[in-house]
Amino acid sequence: MGPGRKFWNKFTRLAIIIAISLVIAVFTANLNKAYIESKVRLVKIVVAAEHIKPYTELTKENLTYREVVEAEVPGDAIKDLDAFLAEGSVYAGELGFVKGYPVKEYLTNCGVDSALGAALTLKEGKSYLGISTDQVRAQFVTPGTRVDAYCYIEQQGLYGMPSVVTKAEEPLLANLYVHSVKGKNNEEITEKSEDALPAVVVVETESTEQTGKLIYYQMVGEIFLVPTGADPEKYLHSNAF
Repeated sequence: MGPGRKFWNKFTRLAIIIAISLVIAVFTANLNKAYIESKVRLVKIVVAAEHIKPYTELTKENLTYREVVEAEVPGDAIKDLDAFLAEGSVYAGELGFVKGYPVKEYLTNCGVDSALGAALTLKEGKSYLGISTDQVRAQFVTPGTRVDAYCYIEQQGLYGMPSVVTKAEEPLLANLYVHSVKGKNNEEITEKSEDALPAVVVVETESTEQTGKLIYYQMVGEIFLVPTGADPEKYLHSNAF
């Protein structure tokens, strides 16, 4: 009888079987323990503090925390309210949220890409105003740029002289944010359609007074939009979703 057969006997076989059984038992016990803990361990997630209607802005006033069993936490649940709101205004989607239920991130949006469009993000006093223009009067004007408006007014009366109103005379004509540029068929002009001629530049106004001034000068003269810079942070946020 060789040394191998001396080693492999009923006692060694029994020892190996017992060792394997112990490993399986420990593994099964740990697995069961983890499963049980997942059924009782509580974690904090963000839920609706009240019934939130569709397209409502989400804030610290209508959101809160609630502890739920870890196994019941949705994959896209929000666990940090401050971080969720830090990137800018967020709105409920077309379904809204029921009080006490988790706020799922995929059911929210930044407003611009909602069914109601960019108008959803406007605060009181702000608005979007379309300014009729052409390629000459809006050269290099693209979404995300900041512009100053210059109003050219033709000769008034027999002895009048043409004039130009600038931000020096009218401060409300300064630092307008360009939301979008549209062609004659109301199509968005982007890098892919750069050959299209601009017909309307949509600017964001900060007050009813500013909106009124731009409408007035658009009616009495021709508005030229002159780029003065860009607002990449605002542009990136508007196109983040």
